[in-house]
Amino acid sequence: MAKDTNLELRKMMIYQVFPRQYSDSADFNGVTKDLERIKELGTDILYLLPIHPIGVKNRKGSLGSPYSIVNYREINPDYGSLEDFKELIYKAHNLKMKVMMDVVYNHTSRDSYLLKTHPEWFYKDKNGEFNNRVGEWWDVTDFDYTKSHELWDELIDTLCYWAKLGVDGFRCDVAPLVPKEFWKEARKALKKVNPNIILLAETIHPGFVKWIRN
Repeated sequence: MAKDTNLELRKMMIYQVFPRQYSDSADFNGVTKDLERIKELGTDILYLLPIHPIGVKNRKGSLGSPYSIVNYREINPDYGSLEDFKELIYKAHNLKMKVMMDVVYNHTSRDSYLLKTHPEWFYKDKNGEFNNRVGEWWDVTDFDYTKSHELWDELIDTLCYWAKLGVDGFRCDVAPLVPKEFWKEARKALKKVNPNIILLAETIHPGFVKWIRN
């Protein structure tokens, strides 16, 4: 926890939403229509699982995992449009709720935009193939943060893009598998956009983290 973390966050209630399974319409509008009820539950922070397009290559199941992301700057068309997402944020803010979204910066889908445009930013196994370090996550391939600081710049700029649209915070998927120095740099940049930005790390069992890092 950073020294300037707002300790009042400990008292706030986070309500997690997976738009695909939340309503009959399975989209942003289905969540937006229910915001008043969500607020009445005592919610302070609305937390959305990944909202981006899902990869097709090596997809798990017919719909795929939302953690296998094609493009960090796009909206999953099944959820609606960017305007629909902005409307959700606007109405949540009117109800005095913050909006937090999931970011997945350890890996992308195997047909992601960044893998196609910057293959040099990605991890390769001993056979020289794009891969991930876990194995059973067969629908994704990992970043290699040691390859280029341009990767860091791109991902941080993407975070700032969403923050400028009104997103109040980010839940950082498998955060310990991404370099700590990256998160420090990202936090510094985000604070310039929103001094009250929220960064919530998904922590993992230390033994698993050590195994992956090794």
